[in-house]
Amino acid sequence: MIVSLISFFGLIIGMIIASKVKEELEEGKKWFNLIAQLTLLVIIIMLFRFNFEFFIALFIGLILNYFIKKIYLFLGLVLALVDDKLLFSVIIFIFGLAYGTLEYIKFKKINYKITIMNFILFFIPIILLFNKYTMIYNNVLTGFAIGGIIIGLLRINTGFKKKKRTKRS
Repeated sequence: MIVSLISFFGLIIGMIIASKVKEELEEGKKWFNLIAQLTLLVIIIMLFRFNFEFFIALFIGLILNYFIKKIYLFLGLVLALVDDKLLFSVIIFIFGLAYGTLEYIKFKKINYKITIMNFILFFIPIILLFNKYTMIYNNVLTGFAIGGIIIGLLRINTGFKKKKRTKRS
């Protein structure tokens, strides 16, 4: 549980660091995007499976992330399911550093409401899946988490770009 807590602190530390080095944020934005995308891609590659249950759950995860839009729910699910918690905690921590910085750039401040919501969503699967009896559905839950992370990966790619202004006639 402590490892999970430390992995979430990447988001908070990313926001704090971003608030201290404001003049460097615009130049580093593309690198923070790249780091966030690469860490999610590593998680997807490490957990991808080839079976029917996985692909059905992956599709459901894709649809669910369209409505929930919080990647930390799916990252918490990944952390609850994997056996190598330390490795995935480090990956999620690195993702949180980059994602926290991107969130700070987006809102121009530390957004406590979103941080608390991410904290709650991150720990819901960890608390619910604390016992080992739920591991019977490991392929299904992993597919569900990966489906959500895929949409999160696409959202990071498009969500933090500057939108071009159009002239109104």
